Amino acid sequence: MDTSFSCPKCSLHITADESVVGEEVDCPDCGHKIRVPPPKKNRPGGSGGKSPAASTRNVSGAMRSGTKSASQAMGHKGLVVPQHQGPPESLLKKAGTVMHEDGPPKIRVRCIKRSACVDVDHDRFDEIVTDFLNRVGQANIINLSPISYGVIDLSGQMVPDYGIMIIYKG
Repeated sequence: MDTSFSCPKCSLHITADESVVGEEVDCPDCGHKIRVPPPKKNRPGGSGGKSPAASTRNVSGAMRSGTKSASQAMGHKGLVVPQHQGPPESLLKKAGTVMHEDGPPKIRVRCIKRSACVDVDHDRFDEIVTDFLNRVGQANIINLSPISYGVIDLSGQMVPDYGIMIIYKG
């Protein structure tokens, strides 16, 4: 239920929610401090009073720009919708990049083919990939992707093979 009252200084008619009865608020027009009275039906000796005029303001609503809302003036915290001018802000914050002496780190790609890692019937693919990943460091690895490709052997036949593509900062 709402309570209605007038500012004693500027006579502005004000409406407030019953939950703020007894609290001190600022008049939306003149800024005069007013203690919110109980609703008229509960007010001792008060049954009439002024009828609301066109200059009625609701204390629980927002006031003119540049002034505090009544709920802020009374210490209430409600939902706030941010208002701003210009382009919308991104809600996602990007992680900071580590600066090197010559600028930001460069994005690099390295493809390691298994066929290039075979030495006289000894497959060293896992060792070479592991060594490279350890040199780059886990924090600098952006993506690892398997690749498959074909190699033509000495007899002219297509032999399927595989490898790995590593995208990293470095």
